[in-house]
Amino acid sequence: MKAILVGNGINIQFGGKAYSSEFIMKRIKYKATLGYYGTLFDGALNGSEINQILNSFVNITNDILDNKYDNYVKDNKSLILALNNFKKRYKKINAPHELMLEDWFFVLHMFFLKNNDIFKNLTASKQGFERLILDGIYNDGKVQNIYKNIPQKIKKFFSSFDKIFTLNYDNNLEKLTGKNVYHLHGDFSVLQNSENAENVLGFIRERKNNRVLINGMEHCFCNALLNYSGYQKLKEATTNHNLLIESENFKWRYYNDENFKADLLKIKYEKPFEYEIIMTKINHPNLKIATEYYFHEFENIKDELYIIGMSPNNDNHILNCINKNTKLNKVYFYYYSDLERKLIDEMLPKKFYTPKNVNDLWKLLKCTKKKYNVNHHFPNKIDEFIYTFNILSGDTASKKDIFHNIKNIPDFEAMRLCELVKENLKKRNPENKSTDKDEFIKTATSISYIALSEGVLPSSLYMLYIIYSDRIKNV
Repeated sequence: MKAILVGNGINIQFGGKAYSSEFIMKRIKYKATLGYYGTLFDGALNGSEINQILNSFVNITNDILDNKYDNYVKDNKSLILALNNFKKRYKKINAPHELMLEDWFFVLHMFFLKNNDIFKNLTASKQGFERLILDGIYNDGKVQNIYKNIPQKIKKFFSSFDKIFTLNYDNNLEKLTGKNVYHLHGDFSVLQNSENAENVLGFIRERKNNRVLINGMEHCFCNALLNYSGYQKLKEATTNHNLLIESENFKWRYYNDENFKADLLKIKYEKPFEYEIIMTKINHPNLKIATEYYFHEFENIKDELYIIGMSPNNDNHILNCINKNTKLNKVYFYYYSDLERKLIDEMLPKKFYTPKNVNDLWKLLKCTKKKYNVNHHFPNKIDEFIYTFNILSGDTASKKDIFHNIKNIPDFEAMRLCELVKENLKKRNPENKSTDKDEFIKTATSISYIALSEGVLPSSLYMLYIIYSDRIKNV
C-alpha cells in the first residue's frame, strides 16, 4: 500500500504566496478594516477594534519572549514544552502577521493565564480567532479553486496513491483526483457539530432555532481543528472517534441492556444535556454524535508513506503517529529548504525516513514555476513612488522586494490584476466623484486586499497600476 500526506506547502506551490501565513493574516487585517466582520461577531466588534486586538498581540508576544509569562506555566509540563518551542522559533516580532497561524492560539492562551480573572472568556475568544483565521485561509473561496492550476501530471501522481490524507481544510485534492480524501484537521465542506444538522448537537440546535450559522460564511463554522497543541488536536480526534463507535450501540443497548437504560435515566435530571444528546441519538440513529477526523485510518496505514508540503518543525503529533506505526516500512519526506532537510536529519530516524527535495519532484513532473522575461517600464523617481505606495497600502515593502515581486509577474498577469483594480474602483465609485478621507482609506484598503488575495505585495499592485494605467484606460 502507498499513502500520501499533504500539507499547506501544496497550496503555496500551486496557489502562490496568497496562502502563506503572512498573507492570510494580512488579509484578515484589511478585511476587518473594510467592515466585513460585523456579522461574524454579531456587531460586538467593529473592524477598528479587531485590528487593535490583532496589534496588541505584538506586545504580548514580545513579553512572552522576554520571559515575562514564565511564572504562569511553571506547574504545567505541556505548556512549558509549548513555551520553550515558541521561544525557540521566535526572537522578536514587529507586526501581527509575523506570528504563524496557530501560534496565535498559544499567545491567546498565555494572555488569559496571566489575566486569570477573565479566563472564562478564553473559549469564546478562541472561537473568534478561529473564524477569522478560517476566513483568511478561505480567501473568498479562491482556495477551493487551486486545483484548476494543477497540471495533469500532478493529478496522475496524486491519483496513484491508495490513500490520500491532508492537513488542509480545502477540497482541492478531491476535485483533482475524484478520490476520497481524509482530512485529519477538518474540512471546509463539513460544518462543526453545533451547526451541522446531520449531527446530534446541530440537529438539536436547529430544532430550537439556536444555530448561529451565517449565510455566505459557512466556512468559518466548519469542523476545523485549530490549536497550538497538536496533542490536543489528536486527543479531540480520538475522543470523537471512540464516541462515534460507542454511540452506534446506544439504541440496541437502550432496548436490550437494562443497566444501560437505568444509568441513562439516572442522568436525566443530573445531566439533562447529556441525556438529551444520547436520547436524540437513540431516536435518530442516522445522526452522528461527533465529527470524524480519521486518525484511526492514518494510524493504520502500511508499507509506504509520502509526505509533501508539511514542515518537519510542525505537527509533532502527526510525526509521533507515524513513528509508532510498525506497519510502515518507509517514509519519504519531501522537504522545501535546506533548513527543513537539516531538521529531518536531526529529528527523525534515518533508517525510517528518506528525505527528498520537493523541487526535484516538481522538475520530474514538469511543473516548476514558469519564469518570464518581463520588461516593465518603471516610472521616474521610483523611490518617491515606492514611499507613496507604502503609505497608501499600509503595508511597507522594500524596493528590492517590490522589484523582485513585479519582475516575476508577466504582462498578461499584470493586466489581469490591474483590471481587478479598475473594476473595484468603478464599483466603489461608479460616477468617479470626489470622496472624503474615510472612503479614500477604504478604497486604498480594498486595493491592498485585492493584492493580498492574489498573492501580490500591495505596493507592487499600486506600482503595476501606474505602469499599466494607459493600457487599462483603453480596455
